[in-house]
Amino acid sequence: MSQPHHTDPLLRNSRREAIIIGLTWLAATTYCCAYSYFFGYIREGQQLTKADLNMIFGVPSWVVWGYLVPWVVCAVFTFWFAGWYVVDDDLGYDHTAELESDIREGGVGG
Repeated sequence: MSQPHHTDPLLRNSRREAIIIGLTWLAATTYCCAYSYFFGYIREGQQLTKADLNMIFGVPSWVVWGYLVPWVVCAVFTFWFAGWYVVDDDLGYDHTAELESDIREGGVGG
C-alpha cells in the first residue's frame, strides 16, 4: 500500500497565492483591453465623434474607466492581499550564523 502524499504547507500556500494573483492579473488585463477596444478605438462600422468623447477631469472617460479605475482597484486588492491574506510561513531554522562561520573559516571542506 502506498504512502499518502502530503504537500509541504509552504508550497501549498505559495501555489494558492500564485494562482490567485495570476487570475487577478488575467481578469484585470482582459477587462482593460476589452473596455479600451470597445469604447476607445474607431472600429469599422462604428465611427466615434466628438459627442462620444466624454471627459472626466480632462481625461477621456474610456481611459478613466478602462485604465485608471482598474489600476486603483488592483492597488487596493494588492494592499489587502499582501496585508491580510498572504500567509507568513515558517521557513525553518536560520543557518546564517553557521554559514558565516564556514565562510570565515574558508568553507566547509577546506
